[in-house]
Amino acid sequence: MKKIFFFVMIAFAPLAIFAQNKSGSSGVERYAVFIGSNSGGKNNQRLLYAGSDAISFQKTMSEIGGIPSSNAILLLDPAKDDLDNAMQAISEKIRSNKEKSKRSEFLFYYSGHSDENALLLGKSTYGYSKLKAAISNVPSDVHVVILDSCYSGNFIRTKGGQRQKPFLLDDSSVVKGHAYLSSSSSQESSQESDEIGSSFFTNAMLTGLRGAADSSGDKKVTLNELYSYAFNETLSKTENSSAGPQHPNYNITLVGSGDLVLSDISNSDSIVMLASDLSGRIIIRDKNGKLVSEINKSEKKPVYLALEKGEYSATLIAKNVTMQGSFNLRPGKVYELSSNSLSPVASSFNRLRGENGEELSQDESSVDSVEAKDVHFPYTLRDGGVYTPVELSLVNNEISHHFNKKVYSTLSLGLVRSSIYEADGAMFSIFINEAEFVRGVQAAGIYNTSKDLCGLQYAGIFNRSGEVKGMQYSGIFNEAKEVKGGQASGIFNRSEDLVGVQGAGIFNSSKTMKGLQAAGIGNLAGEAHGAQIAGIFNYAGKVEKDGVQIGLVNVAKEAEGIQLGLLNLSKNGVLELGVSYTSNNNLRFALNSGNKHLYTVLGIEGWAKDFFKPRGDDESYGILLCGLGSRLSYGIFNFDIEGIGNFVAYKKDSDDISSDEDEDGVRYDVEGKFYPSLRLSVGCTPIKHLQVFGAANISYCGKKFRDAFDRLETNIKLGSGEYKFYPEFEAGVRYSFN
Repeated sequence: MKKIFFFVMIAFAPLAIFAQNKSGSSGVERYAVFIGSNSGGKNNQRLLYAGSDAISFQKTMSEIGGIPSSNAILLLDPAKDDLDNAMQAISEKIRSNKEKSKRSEFLFYYSGHSDENALLLGKSTYGYSKLKAAISNVPSDVHVVILDSCYSGNFIRTKGGQRQKPFLLDDSSVVKGHAYLSSSSSQESSQESDEIGSSFFTNAMLTGLRGAADSSGDKKVTLNELYSYAFNETLSKTENSSAGPQHPNYNITLVGSGDLVLSDISNSDSIVMLASDLSGRIIIRDKNGKLVSEINKSEKKPVYLALEKGEYSATLIAKNVTMQGSFNLRPGKVYELSSNSLSPVASSFNRLRGENGEELSQDESSVDSVEAKDVHFPYTLRDGGVYTPVELSLVNNEISHHFNKKVYSTLSLGLVRSSIYEADGAMFSIFINEAEFVRGVQAAGIYNTSKDLCGLQYAGIFNRSGEVKGMQYSGIFNEAKEVKGGQASGIFNRSEDLVGVQGAGIFNSSKTMKGLQAAGIGNLAGEAHGAQIAGIFNYAGKVEKDGVQIGLVNVAKEAEGIQLGLLNLSKNGVLELGVSYTSNNNLRFALNSGNKHLYTVLGIEGWAKDFFKPRGDDESYGILLCGLGSRLSYGIFNFDIEGIGNFVAYKKDSDDISSDEDEDGVRYDVEGKFYPSLRLSVGCTPIKHLQVFGAANISYCGKKFRDAFDRLETNIKLGSGEYKFYPEFEAGVRYSFN
């Protein structure tokens, strides 16, 4: 009997497991509505950070709070109906997913204006009683409400709140109830700050959720931990403000045991660990200087913070020392921030004392492990380094050798080398200057190098700078990753991104050019938005619509702008060679190059019968064609209009003994004349690369151009007196290389 029962249990076990999974209980499913409303009506000043606070709250809860974007609704400056629709939509989503989880939790976050009775949504209001009813109608087991607005304590209706049993941590248990958190009491204003770019309360909540509120050190932030942290931080930041102290409130009514985990630090893709040896006030800012986290830490245990990947700076304010440092947080990594990552700075730097504003002396700015023997100039400690107004040495890195730190200076002079982290004034060296940042002038007989230059660099041979915002000048060569001012060199310029002017006697090079490149021989740019002007050639990967190339030869992979030269090459442009026969019995060869909007025309024309063998008498002539044209394409047809300059050269008898002689011994001179013409043509491209066209040329013979027509053979003449026009018709074929 036992064996039969055993086999029956084995046989039905998969069905039991399947039934259990189908009945569905994936644990806790969380949902949220996030609202940011900067507008509170015409009688209230528009807020700056309510919308960004709501976005930041949603992002944080999505990353480490278990609320996926599919379960969240974000409203920015909503109307009353928008809020109703959002509450209805989230309720329907919870009902549809009811069987998929053991417990559902709903978070309602609001940042904006409110008064004693309602939320202020632009021109409309949303009463507290209606809001409570709407939240209560959301069919979730738990409701968490966070209001960051003035007088939001009125929503709770009690200043201190009543807390019963907190939320359950175990998702297998049953828990029901609500938690109301407000940024201020019923009679207080809620405040936002330009310095932190957020409201004080929301900033404290976000900082706490990312790990600063984790007092237990288990990498999880609970409701109790978060409220305690947010209360203390908000109060400390506002107690001396003009609007007065701000006291966050709460009201929690729950059934169950345990505590609700609002965020899990271990779910973050990038984490910084504040090592156990750090003790004091730790301030972390992003690369833009915005406050990210601020925490009072003891030395007993490490603290984990969930931050986004990127660059950060950290400041530790301890009892006897202030330390600073920077770090780069990468995805999938845990960065350990310890005392070894920070360098001591003078906590009293830049503070003046006494009536005359005397600087703190070296003894009054004591920092561990810093000695100053053999340093001949006064110094102060600054931004993790050492500042001295003047540094003199054959090899100018003396102070950095003493301190092993960054060296800041106003003036650095060196016979061989100047090595400074940051120069606010000028650096002079016969051979070499080096600096991370220069805000004044660098001058060297041979070489300058600077990562970021805001002033002027000069060198007899070579300049190199990571970013130039002022001017570079060199007798031979300039190089900069980005230029926003100007580069000038006797031979060569090179820049990664050019926003200003490059001028060189020989050659310019820039990856992106948004200003002007001018060189005696050639210009090279990856992308041209401005003008390339060269004596011989220009090259650009792409000439944008606001770009222009001017040179004998212009080359671009793609040209949307203008190319002006004898030869213009681009893959998407016009490059074609044509031959035609005219009604004046002339043979014409023409090369068109450029883009469809504006291309150049270069060609020759002569009497067809003796085009390749001149007649040998004084009636021989030839015409050089040079002009500009524009094309309109429609399917296989194109319509061109061209303005042509015609340069006529012909033989002229002469008794001058310096004249040349032809084969018959007749002395002659070659004389040139000029006349303008307008050319209209219609072409058809029946097969790729081959075009058949017909054209009409109208040449103008005014008083200034009459001599040019004396030797030309023309079949048609219009007009009389000083104004004569000579029409000419032609037909021919063109071969397109594109």
